[in-house]
Amino acid sequence: MTLLNNFLSSGHEFNGNDNLQKFRFSLLNSLMIMALIGSLLNYIGSVLGLIQVNNIFEKAILAHMIINIFVIYFLRRDQRHYLLVVNFFIFSSLLLFYFVLLTHEEDQFRLIAFFLALFAIYVLLGRKYGLWLGLFLLSSILLISKVHDLKLSPAALATFTTFFIIFIGFLYLFFRKIENDALEFKLLSHKLENKINTEIEQREVQEQMLLRQYRMANMGEMLDSIAHQWRQPLMHINSILMNMDNALEEGEKDKNYLTDKVDEVASLTAHMSQTIEDFRGLFKTEQAQTSFTIESAVNEVIALMKNNLSDIVIDYGAKAETSIEGFKSELIQVFIIILSNMIEVFNSRNITGKAIKIDVFAEEKETIISIQDNAGGIPAEHLATIFDPYFTTKEQSGGTGLGLYIAKIIVEQKMLGKIIAINSAAGARFTIELGG
Repeated sequence: MTLLNNFLSSGHEFNGNDNLQKFRFSLLNSLMIMALIGSLLNYIGSVLGLIQVNNIFEKAILAHMIINIFVIYFLRRDQRHYLLVVNFFIFSSLLLFYFVLLTHEEDQFRLIAFFLALFAIYVLLGRKYGLWLGLFLLSSILLISKVHDLKLSPAALATFTTFFIIFIGFLYLFFRKIENDALEFKLLSHKLENKINTEIEQREVQEQMLLRQYRMANMGEMLDSIAHQWRQPLMHINSILMNMDNALEEGEKDKNYLTDKVDEVASLTAHMSQTIEDFRGLFKTEQAQTSFTIESAVNEVIALMKNNLSDIVIDYGAKAETSIEGFKSELIQVFIIILSNMIEVFNSRNITGKAIKIDVFAEEKETIISIQDNAGGIPAEHLATIFDPYFTTKEQSGGTGLGLYIAKIIVEQKMLGKIIAINSAAGARFTIELGG
């Protein structure tokens, strides 16, 4: 907070809902400092003989200076002193104005001070207070003019009365308009805030629904992958059983042979069971974040997709263990989405020498994951929209356009990170930035 702002706010903090009160503090402090400077100049001028005033008025100016210093300090002590300080400042200022009105008959412009006082009252205390105090000021001046000769002509007094009444009414209607507009704006702002919150909630619900739908749609692909991974073990088991059957028919009673074959079958079935567990993890909803390494997530993805990646060179080697807090299964889902998209591009473009390079490294407080292929890149016109929902270039093959959109939701909302896609010299590069 700068020195000027500190002075205008009396050293107090105001939130976004206290803009009016902040403005009133600024105006009050400005008026008090200007009144203090004005009183000081008048007092110095009086002492030096530059301004001809009587001794009583000189003391009144000095008293007004002391009061201003006191109330400025008092307002800094506690924000709740505002109303007391305003009334004290206005009351002391009005006393000075009345004193000038009664004692400086040669000053034909002394009534102007009451216009300024009325305006300050409306701004600092509101229109209702301003209306009643304005009527009091007018009545008191008219009453004083009846019992004391103010050396004002009837025309001057009538002109003052007319314009002061107009000024009272103008300020009342003007500030009522401002208050009504402020109330309407507040109501509109509240409605917009509620609408925005509702839209956000609806969007979150929709995104969660899309995520579930996408996972259900992927279930078919996962089952196909499971079947593909089971095909070879099942054929191997079938071959073992046939060999065992032939051995029994031929009367071979070698217990060690049978034991070895049983162990081999058990090993294969354990591998098949583990495959089920690996794929089950993808559809499990994690309730809380856990600590895991990026390297372990990458290794699991490569293991899960090894059949689909069989003709692709994977350039990946963990250089260090990069641990983060998050949802491991969700990040694995992101990796699968990106790699699946790259595999589809490889196949659609008949790329030879397919290669995917995966890098994981830490940079200051961030963990950065880079996944890059050599399939030629993303068309320039699609770069800005590939993360949009339902955007797809694979309509004929049944693409939903939700994959990368789901990946963006997971990274940005669940992992509180960032995902971007650019074209490198060889192909497309997806970069995921996660907080440390």
